[in-house]
Amino acid sequence: MKNIGIVSILFGLLFLVGCDDDEYADYSAPDQLSDVSWYMSVDPYSQDKYSISSNTFISFLDLSQGAVSHEWIIEEGNSFLKEGFNKNDSLELFTDEAAGLIIDKGKAHVLFRNSGFNKVRLVNKFTEKVSYNSEESPLEAFQEGDLWVIDTIFTFDVYGKLMPSFKIMQGDTEIINITKDDLPSIDDAASWPTVEVEAGSFLTYVDLTTEDRPSGRSWSVADGAPVTSGLESADIKFFKLGTYPAGEIKSVRSGNLPSANTIKIIPLNVRVIPSSQPFEISGIIKESIDEKISFQVSGELQPFTGEEGNFTVNVKNETTGFDQNIAVQTAGVRNDDATYLELKLAAPIYNSDVITVSYSGGSIKSTDTRDLLDFANKQVVMYSAGNILAPNSWSGFEVADANIKKAYAGPGSSFWVGANGTDADPFWARTIEKANTGDASMRFSVDGIDKTYQIHTYGLGTIDKIPAGTYKVSFMVYLEEGNTMGGFWTWGGEVIPLASELWSFDGLPRGEWVKMEHVITTDALDVKKKVSIVINTGANPNASSGRQTMYLDDFSFVELEARQ
Repeated sequence: MKNIGIVSILFGLLFLVGCDDDEYADYSAPDQLSDVSWYMSVDPYSQDKYSISSNTFISFLDLSQGAVSHEWIIEEGNSFLKEGFNKNDSLELFTDEAAGLIIDKGKAHVLFRNSGFNKVRLVNKFTEKVSYNSEESPLEAFQEGDLWVIDTIFTFDVYGKLMPSFKIMQGDTEIINITKDDLPSIDDAASWPTVEVEAGSFLTYVDLTTEDRPSGRSWSVADGAPVTSGLESADIKFFKLGTYPAGEIKSVRSGNLPSANTIKIIPLNVRVIPSSQPFEISGIIKESIDEKISFQVSGELQPFTGEEGNFTVNVKNETTGFDQNIAVQTAGVRNDDATYLELKLAAPIYNSDVITVSYSGGSIKSTDTRDLLDFANKQVVMYSAGNILAPNSWSGFEVADANIKKAYAGPGSSFWVGANGTDADPFWARTIEKANTGDASMRFSVDGIDKTYQIHTYGLGTIDKIPAGTYKVSFMVYLEEGNTMGGFWTWGGEVIPLASELWSFDGLPRGEWVKMEHVITTDALDVKKKVSIVINTGANPNASSGRQTMYLDDFSFVELEARQ
């Protein structure tokens, strides 16, 4: 028996581009020995060489030596190609109809047209027994009469054309349902159905595409909001009066799969009519980084001028005692979104301020002619650069250490927790059973608070250098149902402003995450500083019995701008 170990399967040798040459057309192997070898023109850089797109060709070259015959066998629906084509040619023109499903040539070009799993067989016959050590498993020849046969099967997963399907819903009513086989055309737009939508209302676009294994989609609706969406089920609002096409969907296949995309138009017209709902502020009022104040309304705004005097903006700052109305310098429609109204004030504002906005007596209108309703004393969410500590790391208990079972492992070392219960029931423990953000939080759980429990949970300075200034310091806290605790202390150690802060639970709900915060002013923290949490009997007079469980997450330092 000849044991073939000199050649392994060589994928993607030359990609066999320019298949119009005859380099291997008349190849004849020497017959002084028998062995098995072949080349395939698969992509050598592909993560999955056996996943290909439909209407792709692969060239196969049988280099087996000593074979008395060889056959390439393909499945119904696929085709062999004649010699002389280029990879950029229209391959259908080179289909070898006369070849059928079997050829006995050394070289075979196979055009894959079937979606799903497709097999190509190479059957070689020898006068002596041979074997082949493939990557998957050895191939042993079997005897057939006086000959020995190596029967090799190559299996490809062929990805066909994407065929988008979808439906459009208005509430619980299905407006249209387009199947994978429907091929709507813009030429038929005059006969498309029309759906009426009140200004500010929405239609729900639902992707139903499964053919052929899409990885995502993109909705494009030029007159909707948002204009584009990648959601499987997207709520698209309409604001401007008029009649508009409903847009299109692009089905996408990407990532490690053979890339493809197909666009299908949505055969529907949308007629936007005046809304029967009040035109009013919706959502929160926010300050942006450039100190502009903006808020969304329940419709698209008409351009306007001269409305500045109808807004009242009150600014308070507890630290300085500032309490004044600041005039609105300009008021108008935001450039990038006509559902937002934007205010620029005549004086600077700071994120340590508390600001409220009122509107009364104006003539601001929506594009469908509704008057904006008055509102009073809506508080502004002030802009901040965010937590200067990395919330997804040690300050959010996201950094884990498999060697620390009872408490939280900080950067470089574990934090001391003192007597900490048992491994099965620790007083303090990093846990993934509950988290405000990320995967983990810190749990405190004891049967009755009858002594002091503390944990050096944070080391500041060398972890995150903190400049001198005023900060809003916060924790996210979750108190289990039945928790009767009164609060905890932060013991600052060297961080003097946190040395005696009581974080009171008075009035806090149970069973939900709550943000607790204090404002502190501190010198620069440029060396490692300890911040501990202390739970004692003095702050928890009503928690001496019963299981007391709380979770802490997302320790935060947010810098506050001091009012000048």
